[in-house]
Amino acid sequence: MRSVNHDDRSFPYARASRLTALNESTRYVRVTREVRGGFVEFQFAIGDPALYLEMILPTVAFAEFCATNKVVHLTLEQRKMVDADRQKWREGRPAREL
Repeated sequence: MRSVNHDDRSFPYARASRLTALNESTRYVRVTREVRGGFVEFQFAIGDPALYLEMILPTVAFAEFCATNKVVHLTLEQRKMVDADRQKWREGRPAREL
């Protein structure tokens, strides 16, 4: 295991370049449910739609969140791919053709 040399001047720059790459990644949203009372349940992913967080926000905050993050809403084909990947990992078998 390599020890970290805090005197290494490239250290903060290497980390900053990884963060820049992440910040430039596409952000994806998939609405999973609109809840009575004005809330939206959704999946939010950065870079890979299959790696997502499940979130819930009031409708107005959701719209602001989407605008701020310049999200891309998943297409039907992308949603099918995410569902197939989830089924593969949770159930240990490939998804049936939808």
